[in-house]
Amino acid sequence: MKHISLHLCALCLIISCSSLPKVFPVTGSAMPAPQQDCRHVFPNGKWQFLHAIEATVPGGENRLVMGVTVISSNDRTAQCVIMTIEGLVLFDARYDQGLIINRGVPPFDSEGFAGGLINDIRLIFFMPDGPLIESGILKNGSSVCRHQNPDGRIVDIITHTDKSWELRQYSKHFRLTRTVNAFFGKRAGHSDQPGIPDRLELTAHGFPGYALAMELVEAVPLRPESRL
Repeated sequence: MKHISLHLCALCLIISCSSLPKVFPVTGSAMPAPQQDCRHVFPNGKWQFLHAIEATVPGGENRLVMGVTVISSNDRTAQCVIMTIEGLVLFDARYDQGLIINRGVPPFDSEGFAGGLINDIRLIFFMPDGPLIESGILKNGSSVCRHQNPDGRIVDIITHTDKSWELRQYSKHFRLTRTVNAFFGKRAGHSDQPGIPDRLELTAHGFPGYALAMELVEAVPLRPESRL
């Protein structure tokens, strides 16, 4: 019992000591530059993305799959299909104000997996649900927009001086739960889609942790939609 109490005290101490990176204000502009930069992180309109995904699951095992993601920024809807390299559909789900699972092959058939994956997609492709609570620059000079979602989670949208960007998601206790890093290159066929990353790397921190490395194969705008 004493052993359990010590662990609980240690956990409370970790939570109480957690804090967010300090944001320094930007002055001298009618509209802070960080807010302008943050708007360009997320795709506008309706898009279909095809990624080659290397997933590192708990235990260190690597799996290579293909992922098709269709998103609409106006409707805030998303559909995700995960396939083997040969084209076998392992998972098919849609988010439209709620989660709908169309197909799931073990181990992709649990609601926990589906909910986590859809939440990752929403983090990567949609502006946060909650309001902007802070904006400015970090200690390293990168721009940041900080949002707080209705469930209390914090999302930092960070744009670096080289125009690459990063997302950091924190729990309501300020514990880092997700990071997403975007990388840009000059691969053939992608030069006509400015702002679309060639590679995305998502890391889920904590237990059970996992990582996704998403190489862009194709990005297709499906129909014109006005900016939100």
